[in-house]
Amino acid sequence: MVFGGLGSWCVYGALSSGLESLVMKRRRRLRKLVPDAELIRRRAAGEPLRELASDYDVEHTTLGRYFKRPEVAKQLRAEQRAAAARRSAERRLEQEVRRKAKEQATAEREQARRARAAVAERTSRRRRPRSDYEAWLDARDARLPLTQADLHSQSDEKAARVVAGGGGMQAVIEATGLRTLENVVRLIDPAILKQALDNDVLERALHPQV
Repeated sequence: MVFGGLGSWCVYGALSSGLESLVMKRRRRLRKLVPDAELIRRRAAGEPLRELASDYDVEHTTLGRYFKRPEVAKQLRAEQRAAAARRSAERRLEQEVRRKAKEQATAEREQARRARAAVAERTSRRRRPRSDYEAWLDARDARLPLTQADLHSQSDEKAARVVAGGGGMQAVIEATGLRTLENVVRLIDPAILKQALDNDVLERALHPQV
């Protein structure tokens, strides 16, 4: 009887402890929602209710009811429109970066081709330059012009290091302290930014959002 009683007590204690744990978890899940601007922003960006509910420690149905409130739904629609506008602006800037990088690479290749042609023309001559001025002209034509990489600023160098390590556009903004995408596109070498964009594309392919 003693052992039976002890066993029954142990079973009761275990069940009681388990039920208490479930109740506590349930209470935590049912805590009051404390919304903030970040919650609206994340939902507008498309994050699932269950993921948000886990972060805010509430039931997903609580969030569902919250987002159905007229004033909240209005905020959400406004944020969704703003997010769409930001994405549109980012796409335009991305196109601008890739266009500038392509034009820059084409121009630098053409400059290098002309310099090589000048060297070839000069070395094919059988006579020496007739004057110091003619020699100076030959040297000038054969000299390779400075590329954009030769003219890099400190911000360019910081951006280049970040990109070489796999960083994307946001990493470039943070490393350079230029604060906005618009500033980065205006001030940083397009060739560096093109690689940053390519890094972002690779990152999204490797770690797609669920």
